[in-house]
Amino acid sequence: MTINTEQAIAWMSAQAGKVTYSMDYRNGPGSYDCSSSVYYALMSAGAITAGWAVNTEYQHDWLIKNGYKLIAENKDWDAKRGDVFIWGRRGQSSGAGGHTGIFVDPDNIIHCNYARNGITIDNYNQTAAASGWMYCYVYRLSNQSSTSTAGKSLDTLVKETLAGVYGNGDTRKAALGNQYEAVMAVINGKTTAPKKSVDQLAQEVIQGKHGNGEERKQSLGADYPAVQKRVTELLKKQPSEPSNAQEVKQSTETKTSQTEPTGQATATKEEGELSFNGAVLKKAVLDKILANCKKHNILPSYAITCLHFEGLWGTSAVGKADNNWGGMTWTGNGNRPSGVTVTQGSARPSNEGGHYMHYASVDDFLTDWFHLLRAGGSYKVSGAKTFSEAVKGMFKVGGAVYDYAASGYDSYIVGMASRLKAIEQENGPLSKYDQQADISVGQSDKIDVVIDSLEITINGVTYTATKKPF
Repeated sequence: MTINTEQAIAWMSAQAGKVTYSMDYRNGPGSYDCSSSVYYALMSAGAITAGWAVNTEYQHDWLIKNGYKLIAENKDWDAKRGDVFIWGRRGQSSGAGGHTGIFVDPDNIIHCNYARNGITIDNYNQTAAASGWMYCYVYRLSNQSSTSTAGKSLDTLVKETLAGVYGNGDTRKAALGNQYEAVMAVINGKTTAPKKSVDQLAQEVIQGKHGNGEERKQSLGADYPAVQKRVTELLKKQPSEPSNAQEVKQSTETKTSQTEPTGQATATKEEGELSFNGAVLKKAVLDKILANCKKHNILPSYAITCLHFEGLWGTSAVGKADNNWGGMTWTGNGNRPSGVTVTQGSARPSNEGGHYMHYASVDDFLTDWFHLLRAGGSYKVSGAKTFSEAVKGMFKVGGAVYDYAASGYDSYIVGMASRLKAIEQENGPLSKYDQQADISVGQSDKIDVVIDSLEITINGVTYTATKKPF
């Protein structure tokens, strides 16, 4: 079934002012987050279900499955109505690390956002700048029928509306935008469509409002020959030769994405280091992780993956600010059982409350985190012989006193196993570190990741994500 972009935008528009923003209660009807709102908007417009409201990590593959193509990755592009943007590098965009929305015109987006606590229409460049110009992907629906009103004459819009191109009711209002009243006035016999001069139409063509080729012929109709002739005349004029046509200023503002503040260099991978999606695990830190793994009998393949899954190897916001690679929460007591001293760190998201712990160094964090996972502690990670067994030991289902994450084991293992396979694609098998640490391991897990259905199979058992991994 083909996705109707206008219906998707109409769905978003209908929720504006009626819903709030929430990452915890993201499935409606009273609240959504950025990715779930885009998901339900496209579902209302004919998209194929994913079985859950995909987050920004899984949105890429779901869009492609529904006929979208990646048209820009972190570079300028000419935005069009219906383009879907996703901010945040893949592998790093879950939770507050990413954002998404839909373009309603070349300059503005409709999106569900925390800042205004709901669905709003905002200028893209201003919103992107306020968010620090995050890494950006842009997807566009392939082979979609042209239902854009840009550059079309009132007469053309009236004909297309009568032909059912723009639907009815709220869908028609959203599709026609500021042209709705004028179009409906003509249809209801209250007025007639004004006739534009050839010069006016020629200037619109030069501005790109009527497209090219067959699209231009269809838009201009019977005026096409005269307008095209006038366009040719205008374009042949020298800059010093005056034109009788009215000068039209064109916007030079472009969509821009920036990932690094001016003056900062991107980290590069060196011998003995690991890298994934822009994050580099330095050899000095990797060596300390391996030493802690050996000390506490914890599989390095598990620890390396978990530290990226939770803290992006220190490149997350809290990782940079607080040396906190695991999202550890401030308890009010600065003296940790591990012997490490911590202080109150940066604030957690407002919907969660509280603060993160601030560690004086990454060494202190690693000491504290591995102590949390030690043998005889609250979790059953130490002594696990396989990756899946170690992950299971983080949850009550695997013998833990507490669940490490609210999402539960089934969803968490999907995210962790997917991250493991992705890291290994870039760096080779992490099992070599298990052997290097001389830890007794069992038979390796057989992991198959199926992105389209958001599931993994481990040793013949299938797990399906029911919500965002974290």
